[in-house]
Amino acid sequence: MPFFYLTIIAVVLSVIYAIIDMFSIDRVLKLVRETKAFVFIENEVHFGKLHIPPRSGGGFEVVYTEEGIENPQTMIAFLIENYHETRNKKFWEKAVYLTDYFKKKGILPKDFDINKVKISAWNPPSLVSRKIYSSEVGKIWMIISFIDLLSEKEKKARWKRLSSIYSPSILKKLYRKVQNSLGYVKDKITASLTAQSATLLKVAPTDLQKTLQDAQTKIATSFITTTYDALLENSIGRLVTVKFKDIDGEEKFYQGVLGEYSDKYIYILDVDYRLQLEAKIKGDQIINIYPTVKFYGFRPKIPETLKIERKDGKFTIINISSKPVRIEKLISSGKEINIFKVLWPQEKIQLTDEFQEEATLQFEISLESDVVWPRSKATIIGLGDYPPSLLKRVLEDFELIEKVKKIT
Repeated sequence: MPFFYLTIIAVVLSVIYAIIDMFSIDRVLKLVRETKAFVFIENEVHFGKLHIPPRSGGGFEVVYTEEGIENPQTMIAFLIENYHETRNKKFWEKAVYLTDYFKKKGILPKDFDINKVKISAWNPPSLVSRKIYSSEVGKIWMIISFIDLLSEKEKKARWKRLSSIYSPSILKKLYRKVQNSLGYVKDKITASLTAQSATLLKVAPTDLQKTLQDAQTKIATSFITTTYDALLENSIGRLVTVKFKDIDGEEKFYQGVLGEYSDKYIYILDVDYRLQLEAKIKGDQIINIYPTVKFYGFRPKIPETLKIERKDGKFTIINISSKPVRIEKLISSGKEINIFKVLWPQEKIQLTDEFQEEATLQFEISLESDVVWPRSKATIIGLGDYPPSLLKRVLEDFELIEKVKKIT
């Protein structure tokens, strides 16, 4: 009889999990799905639209924009090869359509002739996306969208999303309370089932033990399990301070508005993210500026930021942008000069010119961004401003202290 009840429990748990799992998407990733973003993973950056299927366990796919497709000629060659092998016209029609489209977008040269495509096993493979598996979440540094790169339509959608975070409607508040309540109830049910079945599991057959344990584990990590964190819940829509260990290993602090959190991620909006860049200098000319990590899918155009002057034995760096820039290091012929100074617009710094004709300048610019950080990489260490309830208490305490000072 005990085994019969255990079997029923296992079946019920499995059915509940199957229903929930069909619709489960991480609630942070749900807010950024089908948006364009840069995904920093290991030493690479992938840009594209985020496709997040249900049951992905925190994983997702970055679908490159057309500008970021790698080796489109190989894709066309594959379609033509399939057409020749199968005589299925859909392959030819797709090849013709994509060729015309890529030509219009400037991805393929205007003189590209589909009838002269060479099919070779030595051609580099085409690539239109990067799959980020749930097992790779720990390798992600951040998922970031730079506001300046958004279209007007995307900016309007963002402001609408921000408005709902700052001032959520009554229905949204109610939905969130229900969602958090379901998570709490789920935790209690899981704990109760675990406690009640623990004794029986000791004498149950091995197969049944595994079935029940798997079902309990899946329920414990399913969609309605979105962790309720009281210290983060009361900070939704508030300015928070985040500690983050960046790709270069440097520990940095950022501020922004907490938009959402989940078991795996935190979503911080209006962050002034500091992007690390290197400038190659030849004489008094900056010949190239590029990020310190490799970009796939699309590399953002870096605005004109710095100007170099070399005269009278002085090496001068001038900030010609409208925003502050942090100059970090100047490297030439193995010699490294640490600077670490913030230059405001039109501000300059002068060094004694002891450098060779060619040099490398490392610096940072700040870009307004919305950032998804894995909770394994970033921690919200506190609020950046007073919420109304706390501010009232602080002001009341301040007034009381002032009154005490007057009578003592």
